[in-house]
Amino acid sequence: MSREAGLLSGARNFLLALSGFASIVVAMLTIPILFLALKGASAVSEALRAEALKAVALSLEAGALSATFSTIFGVPLAYILSRLDFKGKGLVESILDLPLILPHTVAGIAVLLAFSSRSPIGSALTTLGLRVEDSFWGIVLAMTFVSAPFAVDFSRRGFDSVDVDLELVARSLGASPTRVFLTVSLPLASRAVATGWLMSMARSISEVGAIMVVAYHPTVGSVLVLEWLAVRGLRAAAGLSLILLAASLAVLAGLRFLRWFR
Repeated sequence: MSREAGLLSGARNFLLALSGFASIVVAMLTIPILFLALKGASAVSEALRAEALKAVALSLEAGALSATFSTIFGVPLAYILSRLDFKGKGLVESILDLPLILPHTVAGIAVLLAFSSRSPIGSALTTLGLRVEDSFWGIVLAMTFVSAPFAVDFSRRGFDSVDVDLELVARSLGASPTRVFLTVSLPLASRAVATGWLMSMARSISEVGAIMVVAYHPTVGSVLVLEWLAVRGLRAAAGLSLILLAASLAVLAGLRFLRWFR
């Protein structure tokens, strides 16, 4: 018997009370999904039109690219935050947390003010062919702003779990810091890094508000759902929502696989 099971043995009434409260949360999460599946199933054929499939494909493409950017540039930051204490570390951590609590439309306005073609940075990007407003790159940028903290946070957890002594041993054997990072730290934290990529991907494809502010067109799946709800009604929106739910379940399956494959 595990220690956890031993702790709760003989506590039948307590477990029943816990289960009662827990079942309410499970029901609140499960019932809406079941209704979406039931109501959306009858409208899936309508949702499987070129416009909808293109929007969903765009969501997945932009989300994957956003997650990749977040991971490539977030992993070094995660390693620094895991291994070093420095002046201003708390400020950096607060900046990383900020996109998680900002209202989505506020996040979009912030991105648009900073990177639109009328801003100094956006003007420079536009000359390079990277216009933000109503463009694919605007979608990726909005997604990256709201999802990068997930890539950094999960990667940092992975590096925190790596024994520093292993890195010190590698250094004592003559390995450079770069080699230690690439051959010891990163491989050992790779599962957490992959989890961060998937979480960043999931957050990206679920974003609506920031994308609508920055780049309403081309239309991604999450934005098209709102458009269909306003124009075509709840049934059509439910059908498209079911397709996006399937995409989300695929990401969830990836997360479960990473947890199982240990």
